[in-house]
Amino acid sequence: MRFLVLLFYLIINFSAVFSQVKDEPKLRNVEVKVSFKNVTLKEALNFISKETGIRFIYEDGEVERVKVNYISNNEKVEKLLDKLLGAVGFNYMVVDSVTVAIGRVKNQGKRDKFGEVRGIIKNEQGMVLPFANIYVKEVGLGCATDNDGKFKISLKPGIYTFEVSYVGYKKKTISIEVKEGEISFVECILESEVFYIGAIEVVASGVEDIIPSEAVSKTFITGAEIEHFQATSLGDVLNLVPGIQKTDNPGIGKTAQVAIRGFEVDKMSSFGTLVIVDGVPISNNANLQFQKWVSGITGPSNLGGSVDIRTIPADNIESVEVIRGVPSVRYGDMTSGVIVVKTRTGYQPHRLKIKANPDTREANIGGGFKLLNNVLSYNLNVAQSERNVRLKGDEFTRLTGQLAISRNFINNRLSLNSKIYAQKIFDEEQPRGDVYRTRNYNRGYTLQYAIWGEYTPENPVGYLTYNAFINYRRENSMKSKLVQSDVRILPSGDTVSSYIGKVETRGSEWTVGSRVEYTRIFSIYGFSHKMLAGLDIQYNANTGEGVIIDTLFNYYGPESGKLPYSFDDIPGQLLPSLYLEDKITGKFLGLNFSLTLGFRYEMYRPYKFNIKGLWGKGNIIQSYNGTYFNPRANLILYLTKDNQIRLSVGTSSKSPAMSSIYPEPTVLRWRNPTDSSIIYIRPQTRNPYLRGYIEKQVEIGYDHKFLNMIGLSISCYYKYRDDEPSAFTIPVFFYDSLNQKVYYIDKYGVNQNLGWSIGKGVEFSIKTTKIKKLNVEIQITGAYTFTKGSSRGFNYDPNPDRSLGRYPNYKVPNVPVDTMVGFIYHRAITWRDRFILNYFIKYTLKSLGLWATLRAEAVVMERYRYYNLEPIDFSLPTVTEDVKRAREFDESVKTKPLKWLFSFSVSQSIFRGAEISFYVNNFLDDPAIYRYYANYKGEIAEEKRNPPLFYGIEFSMVVDDLIKTIAKK
Repeated sequence: MRFLVLLFYLIINFSAVFSQVKDEPKLRNVEVKVSFKNVTLKEALNFISKETGIRFIYEDGEVERVKVNYISNNEKVEKLLDKLLGAVGFNYMVVDSVTVAIGRVKNQGKRDKFGEVRGIIKNEQGMVLPFANIYVKEVGLGCATDNDGKFKISLKPGIYTFEVSYVGYKKKTISIEVKEGEISFVECILESEVFYIGAIEVVASGVEDIIPSEAVSKTFITGAEIEHFQATSLGDVLNLVPGIQKTDNPGIGKTAQVAIRGFEVDKMSSFGTLVIVDGVPISNNANLQFQKWVSGITGPSNLGGSVDIRTIPADNIESVEVIRGVPSVRYGDMTSGVIVVKTRTGYQPHRLKIKANPDTREANIGGGFKLLNNVLSYNLNVAQSERNVRLKGDEFTRLTGQLAISRNFINNRLSLNSKIYAQKIFDEEQPRGDVYRTRNYNRGYTLQYAIWGEYTPENPVGYLTYNAFINYRRENSMKSKLVQSDVRILPSGDTVSSYIGKVETRGSEWTVGSRVEYTRIFSIYGFSHKMLAGLDIQYNANTGEGVIIDTLFNYYGPESGKLPYSFDDIPGQLLPSLYLEDKITGKFLGLNFSLTLGFRYEMYRPYKFNIKGLWGKGNIIQSYNGTYFNPRANLILYLTKDNQIRLSVGTSSKSPAMSSIYPEPTVLRWRNPTDSSIIYIRPQTRNPYLRGYIEKQVEIGYDHKFLNMIGLSISCYYKYRDDEPSAFTIPVFFYDSLNQKVYYIDKYGVNQNLGWSIGKGVEFSIKTTKIKKLNVEIQITGAYTFTKGSSRGFNYDPNPDRSLGRYPNYKVPNVPVDTMVGFIYHRAITWRDRFILNYFIKYTLKSLGLWATLRAEAVVMERYRYYNLEPIDFSLPTVTEDVKRAREFDESVKTKPLKWLFSFSVSQSIFRGAEISFYVNNFLDDPAIYRYYANYKGEIAEEKRNPPLFYGIEFSMVVDDLIKTIAKK
């Protein structure tokens, strides 16, 4: 904890020192008349700022102690600053067109110890590119070109890597040697990489795209790729991430969850995956929908898992970033990766999209326009899935709308973005002619309001980003069916032997939060620092009626012990966090590097400040569900311009789901065999002190470029997750004091921190730049994933089979007699692994406005093993051969053979601003049938591993011209 206090002290007291010099057009073009006589440097800079509009960044303590004397008559600011600052040992660095950073020169004598690089940036037609970005990799700083496409930057002698980028052009990397006192000239030609198919922006991969640019493993998916794939929801989009097996066709008919570097059946991995949309975490912490309707056609319940990501429409997504490795400390309350979604906001063309496939019909319209001093953007989406075309009454309908407003204030120093989001869901099942009179529905809706933006002070040493949000989700679900029962008497006096059982869930789920983050960029001792510190707070709660069950006519049957309960009786969950991070860029022992160090301090339902924690006695903040200190580090080491090493290590934590803390109540009913009396017992299944769980991860990667055409990346990782919520079995007994006899009644579970899991794997990618002669890009990705897990709890068998060597070993607690009832044994251990290869061939032809992609997925290997730890004494003569064969079969490794899945998508421009896309999945119509032994007796079963043949078509067009025509009329 002393380290925590020290880091906070450092961020408050760190001073910034700048050592580079850069120029911008305004410095050369603006003239100013000054007369400074024994004034402080701060006063002089404030005067220049008022006269020219240029903002200066400096440390007050540095510039207040220095006196200056200088007189000039209409001198350009560039020359003025050179003379004024040089005379007192200061330098300047241009941050942007109107901002200049001031810093004292450290350990440098005269300015001529620098060299200078001057250049001009053009496109292939020889046109200059104004305001192109130039980034110097070794120092982590850069500049922009002026209106004439020219730039000038001063650096210490050495060899530097310049990355030149411009919107719509391939990023170009050049190496330049800077010599002391000399000027180096460079002309850089950027190649256009963008053309449009309708409004789909097609971008070819450049040299800088074929290997990672950051230490953390991540996948970036553009909006163009999403449209080309014809994704309907975020769940479909994530099929483009390496290592995720495609088991379903695109659509919204089933619940969609994701587990990064894990398996879909692993709820802890899916629950630990953080989904962020426009800076707002889409949390599933407060989900208490135990009674929500789920079935084989709707998909599994996401209770205690991830959010249902099919509710996030894909047509309004601008980009998706999937962080698989150790993330920045900016991200918390997660253990299994981060999915960062950015929706389309700001100025954009008005565009209509319509798509249809066997599962879903969808229409989307969106755009953005200027309104006074604001930019207003909107999006409306309607989608419906008919799960079975031969069955009426089983539809899923999603209605979504979004309205965003963006505006800048205070001379563009403050940006403010506001977004209103609304969604209505109709999930229905009422089959016609059903003899069981089944009727189920989920009819919830979601409302969200969010603001976010950035503030830069007038004389800044950094900038501030912020967001705040409120997310409201109304749950309204019902299940009903015909239930057979014993004879019951109605209030009218009639008797029935069957009834319509019904269970309803009505309530409100709230997620409210805010984040404030301060970022500061500075240089010291030759290293560039980007330091950020932030406060993140989130509150989750449920309110409303809760679960409504008629206990007399119980949906689950007349003997069910399920009870109704109110959400208002369940307390909320407060999750504040603090974080600090420093990204250091520079050169050490002759090698360029980028090192990110940080920590996150997370508190789950804090209740007390512990002063003793400052000197190591417990946590500083004590929390009901745990306090966690999570350090993280990411390093990328540039060995040469063509290869690099990446290393990541860190911990993360996740708060327990409210469904684990507050499971649904139940009653145990037991008839006493002595006097036939009925005894009701309500076990305490809640555990308000259940702690969160943690994950430790380490990863190492290597990247290499070959001939600036082919990039190879490989990463190996290992992670260990501990303290997962897992049910602790508690048997319930009744002690008959009269007869001194113990009776077993039933058992129940209470979640405790007993679970653990291990994950490890290897991921690789081989990617080419665009092969111009063939107009083709090729990418091959592979992912091997292994997981193993169990629980430190135990299973309880009330009636052990003595013939198998299982004898009562559980001592009944809290009774005066020494009695063994039942048999306890360790939980089973399971492991599974999988190796997937994905092949992508992308063909683009600008002259025809054509983009075609062939995808092939090969599941090379998929295995599963279950270790049953319920003991059998095979030495006993009572153990039959069938028992031995059954155990051997259960614990054998189940292996699935190689299978392939092929898909093809094509997008074609048909006229200006319009395109049509066609997508076919499993075009070979291969079900990939896997036949296997269902049991030790040799009975054969089969499984279809591929989704059925699937096709979809999409049409989109920009309607700006149509809107203008209608407006004129």
